[in-house]
This record gives sequence, C-alpha cells and structure tokens, in this order.
Amino acid sequence: MKRLAAKYGKSLPQFALGWTLSNPVVGTALVGFPTSAEVTENLGALGWEISNDDMTEIDAILARHGAVTVPPGWLED
Repeated sequence: MKRLAAKYGKSLPQFALGWTLSNPVVGTALVGFPTSAEVTENLGALGWEISNDDMTEIDAILARHGAVTVPPGWLED
C-alpha cells in the first residue's frame, strides 16, 4: 500500500481515505479529526481518483490478508 500511496503522492491515511471514497460499496465516509493538522491531512484525500488497475491491485492485497471488501449482496448483479 505504501508504494501505491507514493505513486499518487499521498500519505497512507490519505490513500486509505481515497480508496474508501473510490469504493463502489461505500456510500459515505465518516472521519474524525481531533486536530486541525488532521483536517488538513484528510483533505488530501479529495480531488483525485485511484485507477481501476490500482483498485484491482488493492483488492488483491486485501484479499491476501483475508479482508472482505465487497460483502455478498452489497452490490446488485
């Protein structure tokens, strides 16, 4: 993930939020930020998109670790 984040010039938290916003099963991303620095950091997740090829690579990485990114029934066929 660090390599992909670097490819986009993003920190790992920004990249993770970018993935969340790019994920078709996520309708809303709720984030917390106790400091103004974290507000600025989180804003870096806006205004760019992760390519389809990179989304596929992320899904493969997560699958290797047992993460379920699209639970059964969450997307219509």
